[in-house]
Amino acid sequence: MANYKKNYIYKLRKKFLKEKKISNKKFTTNYKDIKKYFKYFNNLLFKDKLNNFNDIKIRKMNNCSGQCIENISYYKGTSFFVLELKPRYKNKIEFLNTLSHEMLHLWQQTIKHDTGRHNKLFFSFRAKFKKLNLTLGY
Repeated sequence: MANYKKNYIYKLRKKFLKEKKISNKKFTTNYKDIKKYFKYFNNLLFKDKLNNFNDIKIRKMNNCSGQCIENISYYKGTSFFVLELKPRYKNKIEFLNTLSHEMLHLWQQTIKHDTGRHNKLFFSFRAKFKKLNLTLGY
């Protein structure tokens, strides 16, 4: 089982490296890719413990690449998580970095019941991101 996972990580890493080489091409965000890569990252980084975002929005944003927003209904006592991503990215790697980054915020807030800030818990994923050739930044 562990050997299977190593091969899976190796194939994905190779795929990301290949996409990094052709990174001059602009990437247009679509729901199909968001769902596809959410599934990959959920498996590899979070061991399939992460629930999907309640809503996904693709919209223009200033000064950020994406955001994970928590909407709290005090009347019902529930939380509602929304993923917001830009419609266009400089390349696919920037899109993948942003998606995985926002997924990490979702994991902090839902699984670990943390604030979702860039703290010690957030940066503890740096090694896992590096294995997949992703960068964990602001």
